[in-house]
Amino acid sequence: MKKFLACALALTLTSAMFASCGSSDDSSSKAEAKTTTTTTTAATTTEATTTTAAPDSTAASGTESEGEAAKDISEMPATLKNYEEASVYFKKDMDVASIVEPFAEKDYENDESHVNLSIEELAGIPMLKVETLDQDNGNYKIPKIKFHMEKFFEGHEADLEKIFTIKADVVTKAVGEFTGDDGTKSLVPGNFMGAFVTQPTTGEGENSWNDLYDFGEAEWTSEWGSYELTMRPGIKDGATFVNSTEPQYVSLMRWGIPNQADFYIADLRFEDEDGNVIACANFGK
Repeated sequence: MKKFLACALALTLTSAMFASCGSSDDSSSKAEAKTTTTTTTAATTTEATTTTAAPDSTAASGTESEGEAAKDISEMPATLKNYEEASVYFKKDMDVASIVEPFAEKDYENDESHVNLSIEELAGIPMLKVETLDQDNGNYKIPKIKFHMEKFFEGHEADLEKIFTIKADVVTKAVGEFTGDDGTKSLVPGNFMGAFVTQPTTGEGENSWNDLYDFGEAEWTSEWGSYELTMRPGIKDGATFVNSTEPQYVSLMRWGIPNQADFYIADLRFEDEDGNVIACANFGK
């Protein structure tokens, strides 16, 4: 129970820190993930308007109860919720730098980390791999990335206005061992906590900041965990994208953790208000 409360406290602190997000392109906030050795699944959602309901949180598909056997990575593809019908797939020959980039606030002097962005096949599925490179006070710093929506919708920018819901299948994978409070070492990714954000253009050379999903999940049994992240920009004024060729972003960040763990994005799915998938012609299967 004590360790469950530690993770719950971390989630509370995470939600509190989002109030400091600004409106510029590099706005962000930081919350340190507490260490624990108990499997915990929790999610919070924040929505800045006073009357609209917050997005539904999504349970983690890769989280197990303490004492269960570790899952082999070969089981991972079956956990992906949107891979059969997504808007964006990642391929080995794609130009990664043209569609996604890291935040580089003050040349990485703040809490964000340098990252390696690459396409790597995991259990037979090409995914965008996000490798965190920097440490600070014993924790790996915060990987923050942003996808160029104007690139995904190049040539059919009018579809940007139709996006009501955004989903992403994300996999975390341990690279270095986690050391528990009792000194026990295990190869697990641990906490996966962070934010899922839209940054549409304001039309004045800037982007707004709409933190719509503050997630908090964890995997303490297996080497990997699988999660579906969901946010609904359509429920909030100013959070939706506009018909424009100017840069607009979907941003994702994971709070700092003590052990080295990469995360992978298998797909992105954009839906209209009726739940229909909005295709991105140059990024389909």
